[in-house]
Amino acid sequence: MAQPELQIADSQLFTNILQEAIFTATEKSIAGGVFNVYDMTGTPGLTAQIPVYPTITASAPLQTADVSESAVSIAQVDITASEIAARVDVSDLLSESTSRNMGSDVGVMIGGALAEKIDTDAFALFTEAKLTANPHVGGDDVELTPDHILQAVYTLRGQSAPTDADGDYYCVLHPKQAFNIAKVLANAGYASSGAAAALSNVGNSLLSSSAFVGKIFNVKMFQSTAIAADSTTTSGLGAVFSPQAFGHVIKRPIRLETQRDASRRLTEYIGTTARGNEVIKAAYAVLVKGNKEV
Repeated sequence: MAQPELQIADSQLFTNILQEAIFTATEKSIAGGVFNVYDMTGTPGLTAQIPVYPTITASAPLQTADVSESAVSIAQVDITASEIAARVDVSDLLSESTSRNMGSDVGVMIGGALAEKIDTDAFALFTEAKLTANPHVGGDDVELTPDHILQAVYTLRGQSAPTDADGDYYCVLHPKQAFNIAKVLANAGYASSGAAAALSNVGNSLLSSSAFVGKIFNVKMFQSTAIAADSTTTSGLGAVFSPQAFGHVIKRPIRLETQRDASRRLTEYIGTTARGNEVIKAAYAVLVKGNKEV
């Protein structure tokens, strides 16, 4: 018969691991903060059907004249969720001998692994095959500058791409892509002068995450190592986009389970979630190609 004090300790450890996993994943993953989120938690099915409405035009009819008809054909984008999982095996000997907070360590490992996979899957949409509506900015092995971001912004303005509630677009780049942008601004004296074009912390409340770099030209800048390499491995494929450009489906939030393997004298800790991503409107995104070698 199990001892009551062991059951209480196991329950507390489980709660500690789950809390750390959720906290770490929330801090490290940015896809859910920059994509339009569709919550399917508790909804039957794995696929969210997202309607895509066309743009219509207004007219100036004469008095008592009938308003011109606008034929509306609604397209649909399907986003199917799939499981994402991470597992950590903790031996009895390690559990009994460590001087660290094992629950915290295991939770951080699971949460970090899930966050990386969530963002890797999401930002895999940043490809020339997916984002065909607008010409890309930058190029293979091109060092990105603030001008590239500005060019992308005006491309989106030309498409009447909607912004977020703060009037901003989003940009996600590899950290080494973002390096030269920050370097150009610093060398131009923006870091010390406080000029209008300088990176600022406006919008920092969006995510209390180190992934948030700052804001430039009304674009919230984020960095992520989940950005995929281009056909030239020294280059990366980021994007400047409207939050309405991409959809992120959450079918199941992060869940933690344990399984005891007595013959191996260890406990398995398995963290899972179910997510999906897809391009909703390619015209609302601009691919950013640039060197990711500092």
